[in-house]
Amino acid sequence: MATDLIYHETFAKHILSPGHPESPERLKVALARIGSTGLIESSKVNIVNPEKADLSEVLALHGDAYIQELYAKSEKGGGFFTLDTSVNEYTYDAALLAAGGGILAVDRIHDNVSENAYILCRPPGHHAEHSRAFGFCFINNIAVAAQHLVEKRNLERVLIVDYDAHHGNGTQSAFYSSNRVLYIGLHQDGRTLFPGSGFPNEIGSGKGEGYNVNLAMHPGAGDRSYEMAFQRVVEPIVASFNPEFILVSVGFDGHFGDPLTSLGLTTSGLSTMNAKLHAMARKHSHGRLAFFLEGGYNLDIVGEGSQNLVEQLAGVPITRFEDSHMESENCTEYTKALLDGMDGMLGGVWKL
Repeated sequence: MATDLIYHETFAKHILSPGHPESPERLKVALARIGSTGLIESSKVNIVNPEKADLSEVLALHGDAYIQELYAKSEKGGGFFTLDTSVNEYTYDAALLAAGGGILAVDRIHDNVSENAYILCRPPGHHAEHSRAFGFCFINNIAVAAQHLVEKRNLERVLIVDYDAHHGNGTQSAFYSSNRVLYIGLHQDGRTLFPGSGFPNEIGSGKGEGYNVNLAMHPGAGDRSYEMAFQRVVEPIVASFNPEFILVSVGFDGHFGDPLTSLGLTTSGLSTMNAKLHAMARKHSHGRLAFFLEGGYNLDIVGEGSQNLVEQLAGVPITRFEDSHMESENCTEYTKALLDGMDGMLGGVWKL
């Protein structure tokens, strides 16, 4: 089986505003880099065009009045939800296609049509809440896919790992009281970055207590800190949860060269995380694994990161790009202290 690359030309027609960092160029450079590998020509990677998500699936997570407002703004040619999250005539269709792309990807993987998938979509989704467009996001693509797996495919254990530099507030909110969807976020500390949430004490509620895990990383945290976080927290929790499907919110904005954030990952560090997640899927979920593009605003890094991700999923050698960044000892010590406190923070739900 091959890797699916989920893409639709309408994704590139959604434009927030001239010069906005969440631009169509992000997809264009990613497609060019992926195309340069020869994986599409060799049929190791299949480009798959999605259809729009059925509204019933979107309304399982978003309010009807809000979705009607999104439609109306797009239908009239544009409008604003916030100063940096605006709509043009293609936004509604692009958002439904992005959500539909996630559903299509997980269905094809679940039905053994494809091995795994990268949903190369715009607009992104992990900041979108029940009735609010936020942080360049309108419909929460990864949450819609997770809900589909739980409700339509009757899965009991779906894992979402979000390593975007910005906390996935919308995804967290969608499953905060659920023990069927485990959310693990690795992001820059909300005291230093939008959206100002995702702290370690946000652990879920009710049945979901302990099923919401936030690793709020100090600015400057890089490969060393993320390696420790996976080893000491992510991998033990995933082993205990034993997911049936793994979904990943990909954020290339954790790279030290991103213009909007202050983390310290390298392309090698990003690739290492993807390799670890791929290994977890093979061990726990029969290889069922789908990556959703969220953030990343350095075009070179979005292109290189996307190339490396698809190489990883397709099982070919990873192209190595020359970049390096060394996190400070103070940052490493901060991460150690953060991880030391996670066992108590999660109330004994997981053995760390």
